[in-house]
Amino acid sequence: MDEARRSRTHRESPLLWALYFLAYVSVLVRMLLRPPNEGTTGALAYGLMAAFLALAIAQAILRWHSVGWTHVFLVLQSGVVFALLLTKPDADYYAMLFVGLSLVAGRDLQERPCLAWLAVFCVVLILGLLAAYGGEGFSYMPTYIAGCLLVGLYGRVSQRAEDARARSDELAKELGEANRRLRAYAGQAEEAAAAQEREALARELHDAATQTVFSMNLTAEAARMSLAEDPSRVPALLDRLQELSRDALAEMRTLVRELRPSTIAETGLVKSLERHAALRERRDSLRVSLSVDGEERGDAPVKEALFRTAREALNNVVKHAGVNEARVAVRFTDDEASIEIRDAGRGFDPTAEQGPESFGLLALRERLEELGGALSVEAAPGKGVAVVARVPIRREGS
Repeated sequence: MDEARRSRTHRESPLLWALYFLAYVSVLVRMLLRPPNEGTTGALAYGLMAAFLALAIAQAILRWHSVGWTHVFLVLQSGVVFALLLTKPDADYYAMLFVGLSLVAGRDLQERPCLAWLAVFCVVLILGLLAAYGGEGFSYMPTYIAGCLLVGLYGRVSQRAEDARARSDELAKELGEANRRLRAYAGQAEEAAAAQEREALARELHDAATQTVFSMNLTAEAARMSLAEDPSRVPALLDRLQELSRDALAEMRTLVRELRPSTIAETGLVKSLERHAALRERRDSLRVSLSVDGEERGDAPVKEALFRTAREALNNVVKHAGVNEARVAVRFTDDEASIEIRDAGRGFDPTAEQGPESFGLLALRERLEELGGALSVEAAPGKGVAVVARVPIRREGS
């Protein structure tokens, strides 16, 4: 049995099942309360309704074993509804059963199969009404077709929202576990440097992951509101939420791997950059050429901010540039320390809307501005990216 499909049973909204069987119950009640002048419902129609219900129950039991079962039952149930439309006396309300089937397609199938089945339901519905009523069947079509499309797309959006929420829960558990490990690491350290390392890691956790998780919460809330106000926005919001969750997870794993035994101020900015360049080449096959102009200067916050800028920019080179080389240039003057990270990769259009990868640089920009510095990004499609950070150096006694 597919464990992923089976686990979704715990996330499904009861409303989806209620809507599914509501269509069936509404048709059955209409059959039982049919006025005498419309003719008496025959045994064949009741038999086909019983067959539809049996297939629905079997589908609910077997759908978690394989997605193939969903397709099988949709074929069989579509055939039953088509046969109902051809029974005598005629009854257009049998087409309401396609609304329930549309919900199944939206709930159980991925985007393309779901849309394909919605199209099939509309075609079969049209053929059945035309066969039963001839030209008069066109007057019944718009209502049932609209119902199929609306309910089917609602089921697809609802299922995607449930899946995104489950992924967010899994990410939250992993973040909690990573946080627990960080606390355990800090508690076991006996040297005075361990306390400093814990502070540094806490800041990294806040800078790297909190902004992304906060954005995930906002995106999830926007998706929830859009379900009622503008369902067409929900798929894009869910895609954004999935991208954010992947980026936050990658950031957390990077933090756990890169626990540092000493601070940048203790090691020195240039030495730390040399070590990080060696780490990048060993781990990501990224060759980093480092050049230094001037004698290293600046206090701990200045060096920390410049190092974080280099690390975030090199992260983006690995993830987005499509090249295995980058240049890092550090320059110290009497009044300023600066760092430039440049690559010759695919670049991007700076006028376009930036994706989730911009949150790391956004946090760095805020940190640099707190120090009186600035961050600039120069990019163009096919011409690489240059990230430049500048921080003023305070003179002694000033």
